[in-house]
Amino acid sequence: MELFLMISLLVVALLLIGIILIQQGKGAEMGASFGAGASNTLFGAPGAGNFLTKSTTILAIIFFAIALAIGAVNSHEKANTSSLLDEAAKQAEEGASVQSSEIPSEENTDISTEIPAPTSEEISTEIPSEEDTTETIPESIDAAAEDAKKAQDNGDN
Repeated sequence: MELFLMISLLVVALLLIGIILIQQGKGAEMGASFGAGASNTLFGAPGAGNFLTKSTTILAIIFFAIALAIGAVNSHEKANTSSLLDEAAKQAEEGASVQSSEIPSEENTDISTEIPAPTSEEISTEIPSEEDTTETIPESIDAAAEDAKKAQDNGDN
């Protein structure tokens, strides 16, 4: 139904565009460019509309009627899909409650979560003195500087 309405809306829209483009404006005569068309009333001369004017009105009414019908069909389908979504959500909740009852409790699990404490042999209680730290740092810096000098000398040669 919706496909039929969409196709008919497209056909009516194309016909409406075509008929509007075919029509001539009220002041489209040769004298209108020189000011002679200003003698008409505000909305043009009163009188019966020709075939193009009447067909434009009829097509415009049909266009709006089809657009409203498409809106009604879409809102009706949206209401149906929302009820389907509600049913699916209820089924998912029921499935979740069934699955949650099948999950084993913590008492039945064999997983050990205890972390073994380190033994006294594994813990080092010795704190290095200042003399130990000050001697090793300059030596490593000096060694790195000597290595850099050697690499630079090798690169120059």
